[in-house]
Amino acid sequence: MNSVQRLRGQLRPALMVMWMTVACATTVWADDRVALTPLDQLPDGVELRGKQVGAYTWTDRQGKNLLVLGEQTSERDDDGTQSAFVYAAQYLLDGGRPKRVWMLYDDVQRCEFDAGVHFNPQATQVTDLLGDGVTQATVGYSRTCTSDVSPNEFKLIMHVGKTQRYRLRGVDRYGASWWDEDAGALQGMPLPKDCSAAGQQALVSQFKEQGTELPLPGCYGDEDDFAKAPQPYLDFMRQQWFALMAKQDTTWSQTQEPSDDQPDDQ
Repeated sequence: MNSVQRLRGQLRPALMVMWMTVACATTVWADDRVALTPLDQLPDGVELRGKQVGAYTWTDRQGKNLLVLGEQTSERDDDGTQSAFVYAAQYLLDGGRPKRVWMLYDDVQRCEFDAGVHFNPQATQVTDLLGDGVTQATVGYSRTCTSDVSPNEFKLIMHVGKTQRYRLRGVDRYGASWWDEDAGALQGMPLPKDCSAAGQQALVSQFKEQGTELPLPGCYGDEDDFAKAPQPYLDFMRQQWFALMAKQDTTWSQTQEPSDDQPDDQ
């Protein structure tokens, strides 16, 4: 069982935000070398846990591959707690029974607040970063057990074959800023552009009133998983992390700013 800690951010008025995963009807290009084709019906022998939120096929040196993504949030138990999980797996489809290459499962168990574990569809990428026909499958998801609007734990995970796994783990930008009516501007820790310890500390020194707990909203904790990885893996994961955080930061900020088309008071 995974331990879950509540993220202690500044309490702000709760907002009802609904996230929807939209199935893509056309081929998705994840990289110059790799095309992902959405799949509606899973082949026999492929396990799915929870509700299917994505399934994609592609071909590399190993043959035809399948990536399936599932997630589920339970109703509250009699004691008021709630649980949620995400599931991902890669299979090789060789004409016979599918062979599972790797599986990912992460959950929040018996949360006394609001449990949530959700994939970010834009994080799903398949690449051939070394140009050798061996692909890397990357997924990303948020994980939380909170009662307020505050950043979630975020994990970006790359799998290469059966045994190689590389992760960036930190905090996303959900709830990282809010509109201050008195100042007429967004307040909150700005989006970091450098997630090194020194880079985060430098940002903290400029915005001490926003708190000093690391990692900052939009940053990961360390790059230890990549100590022996090929440099292109880390380069890609850094780029992917910051692109996801920038997109989320923009989307969240737009929900906080007052609308320009609101009628003036009479």
